[in-house]
Amino acid sequence: MSSNEPPEPPPLVIPDEQPALQCSVSRRGSAVVVAVADELDLLTVPEFSRTLTAIQAAAAGPVVLDLTAVTFLDSSGINAIVRASRDADDNPTRLRVVADGPTVLKTIQLAGAHELITLVPTVDDALALP
Repeated sequence: MSSNEPPEPPPLVIPDEQPALQCSVSRRGSAVVVAVADELDLLTVPEFSRTLTAIQAAAAGPVVLDLTAVTFLDSSGINAIVRASRDADDNPTRLRVVADGPTVLKTIQLAGAHELITLVPTVDDALALP
């Protein structure tokens, strides 16, 4: 190698596994509560969307999406939530989104998505909606 050649770039390391989506589902009366934890981003959105679509299709009542344990939310996550909310508007189940942490709540507000979804601070508030 001559001194005029640029140094070789370091090797690209791609993880073998994609991050798993942390999601738990519970029933509260006629509502289904979907609690999501960790990161909702480009890598986890496909699994998140498949899971939420299946839950919405099977639900007989409202679906509450609890994002209080989400530590990071990017635009792909916001888009998935807005799409799910629009899909819920076309059937009897409604999607209610719970976000109270400054990171997730501020991200949703800065993106303007709070005007497109039903956003509340607690699961109890979501369950109290008509």
